[in-house]
Amino acid sequence: MYGIDFGTSNTVVSAGEGADSRLVDLGGGETVLPSLMFFERDCPVSVGAAAIRDYAAALEKHRRARDLYRHFRLFQALKLALKDEYFEGSNIFGNYVKAEALVGLFLREVKRRADASLGVPDGSVVLGRPVRLSPRPGTEGFIQARFAAACAAAGFEEVHFVMEPVAAMASLIGGVKGNTLVFDFGGGTLDITVARVLDGGVDILANDGVDLGGYILDEDLSRGRVIRHFGYGGHLRTMTGRRLEIPGWITNQVASFYALPLGDVVKAKETIQDMIFEADRKNALKGLVEFLDRNLSFGLFEKIDEAKIALSSSERASVAFAVPPYVAFDEKISRPDFEAMIAPRVAAAEKVTLGTVAAAGLEPGDVAHVVRVGGSCRIPAFVRMLERHFPGRVREGEVFTSISAGLIAGHRLGLGCDGAT
Repeated sequence: MYGIDFGTSNTVVSAGEGADSRLVDLGGGETVLPSLMFFERDCPVSVGAAAIRDYAAALEKHRRARDLYRHFRLFQALKLALKDEYFEGSNIFGNYVKAEALVGLFLREVKRRADASLGVPDGSVVLGRPVRLSPRPGTEGFIQARFAAACAAAGFEEVHFVMEPVAAMASLIGGVKGNTLVFDFGGGTLDITVARVLDGGVDILANDGVDLGGYILDEDLSRGRVIRHFGYGGHLRTMTGRRLEIPGWITNQVASFYALPLGDVVKAKETIQDMIFEADRKNALKGLVEFLDRNLSFGLFEKIDEAKIALSSSERASVAFAVPPYVAFDEKISRPDFEAMIAPRVAAAEKVTLGTVAAAGLEPGDVAHVVRVGGSCRIPAFVRMLERHFPGRVREGEVFTSISAGLIAGHRLGLGCDGAT
């Protein structure tokens, strides 16, 4: 049986039959696989680090071509595509691929690598999922069914689900004891579980979660410092002499980084080109058209994400990017600047954390252990928030692997959520 932590940013696989499970080498010693998938015409699909290398090579190979979406596509944050009930699929080189099939391709390659690593195929999986798949009542079952369909498309015959922070809690058995809070802050969601950890099990007291993750913080950074270089805040002059602000959805193309239907990119390019003549910042909009035409979204995302990560250990970072000959910038960002941008996110995290403790029937002082996991859990502003309420009881867990490590154990302890509605 596999335990797959299919994350917004990274995917990790564990395997086990007995009480213990172990991480699976997904090729070349890679146990943490970036959740990326790359398509290029007449080439095999690639995933993970190989997808990043192939994307960079394709940019160079097609540097003189136009409309590079016709030549290659890089999909990131695939998990968000399944969570978005309105995202049905995408057109890839003239073929429409449903969201479940798209994610199924990625998971099929993950399964192939895991089978090869272990030397024997396995058709059963415990898949991690956020506490809340949707803010809309009545849609949980529908979205979980999409995840199950993606697993089936990948070749899994038996599919079970465990909430991600519950899995992380299960991985703590034997390491902590008493009232424990897992603060699971990943790329797409923040999920909280409060439980009483016992000698051989876990008594779950409360779970909650919100759509707040590292991708949202990347968008905050982009909106705060980057989108102005692509026309945000600019104006159009109408035939009657009125000045209208450029619509926000136009410059949102450089803030929302996960995969969009190709039709949205085409529509954006056409709209921007129609606006350029009346715009007061023509070069910025020309740069935005070139940005979309050159399929540069992931390159900018990498720069922004690197700056966000750097600000967890350094006081300053920068985002330097260029779309010659129209746009070039080098934004210097201090940690206080970044923390001012994300202050509402810290407040939201504080609210859901304390709300989950209260739902468990506890006060913050009753919590003996707070364990931080997930790639975003190292951001100092969130660490300080936790220390304020749980002083001296906050520690970092296995940031990238704790969920996968506890999925199979969580399922065997009866902590699953197969019947979500």
